[in-house]
Amino acid sequence: MPYTGIVLSIVAIHAALFLILLGHWVAAAGMFPKATRAFAEIYEQRPIRATLVGIFTYGPLLLLFLQNAKIPGGLRFLAVAAAFFALLLALIGSAGLALRIGRNLSAGSDTWQQALRGGVMLALVLITPVLGSLFLLHIGLASGFGAFLLARPWRSNVPPLPANVPATPEAVPALS
Repeated sequence: MPYTGIVLSIVAIHAALFLILLGHWVAAAGMFPKATRAFAEIYEQRPIRATLVGIFTYGPLLLLFLQNAKIPGGLRFLAVAAAFFALLLALIGSAGLALRIGRNLSAGSDTWQQALRGGVMLALVLITPVLGSLFLLHIGLASGFGAFLLARPWRSNVPPLPANVPATPEAVPALS
């Protein structure tokens, strides 16, 4: 059956995309917790504005990347570098959306667990074959880029996360 290989290839591509998205979101939440919290606040307060800002700023960069073959020599490298940098910022910004979803799924968990749970749900939505991968993935990345620009993490005033307090011996059950 020649179609089995095609089906397995498509499943493998979707599984890889799922893991790539999830890895970026959890890593962003772990490396930049204050910024990710600021992105989640943007999604909570102004999600439409974040999406529109992202469409009008990330969209032209994506179109420039798609028209890369028509750009003359030296500028081609700058266009590719700008597109990949914008994609990285969009993935970091969309970690706020994953965190926002995760906050609603598990309110009492740590930040990385909320980002993981929200990221799983968001990635499953974004890799849905037709609607997700052709439309929602690009809108989600554009809104992440917009959330990054609106939150301005380079000068964020979000209070720091509380430090993890080690468990006291009384709180840990005895092993017997």
